[in-house]
Amino acid sequence: MTALAGSELTYFPIAGRAESIRLAFKIGGIDFTDTRITFPEWKDKVKPTTPWGGLPMLKLPDGTVIAQQRAILRLISKQAGLYPVDPLAAAKVDELMDAAEDLQTKVNAAGQGLEQAEKEAKRKEACESGVVFDLVKKMDEYIAKNGSGGCSVGDKISCADLMIFTTSCGVISGMFDGVPATTFDQFKSVQAVRKAVANHPAVKAYHDTISDINPMFIKARDL
Repeated sequence: MTALAGSELTYFPIAGRAESIRLAFKIGGIDFTDTRITFPEWKDKVKPTTPWGGLPMLKLPDGTVIAQQRAILRLISKQAGLYPVDPLAAAKVDELMDAAEDLQTKVNAAGQGLEQAEKEAKRKEACESGVVFDLVKKMDEYIAKNGSGGCSVGDKISCADLMIFTTSCGVISGMFDGVPATTFDQFKSVQAVRKAVANHPAVKAYHDTISDINPMFIKARDL
């Protein structure tokens, strides 16, 4: 099995697409270097070195480079005990991770290209009765059917839980204009997953160290 301790994760100084990976490292107790680059560094120095022209990017101790959020997250999660061995359970975890990706895409697309006030109104509508609401409702029903005890699949925390948590926090963090902070409030199963991840001892200890780096994300965590 590939040794992951001592790997370097490169991303921006925000939660974004790297946060679920950071949490997997922390929960798994795997030491890593959390390199957070500036946006000028990205354009001038880092982007040309990436396999696919984007971040996050993971460099393993042997020099191997892996990119793309979910590929990295699965790799870490398999060693951290956050990815099911059972193929069907693993497929369900993958299914929810893809749904979480779709969620952010739908939020971002709502009202795109409109004037500010119109965009915010469209996003609010999408979250309260439109495409975002419909997707979160489906996710909530899926978790209620397939998970338990604040876990989205089965009764053990998985990387799907981490993606649901980090994506949902990003959605209501204020990063997307017009998205109500109450977007997830009525969805009990989604909220149970969010609270379970937020209250994990390793996550809480990690968040104590970044509260001044990502204050918007930390605020959204508690909603």
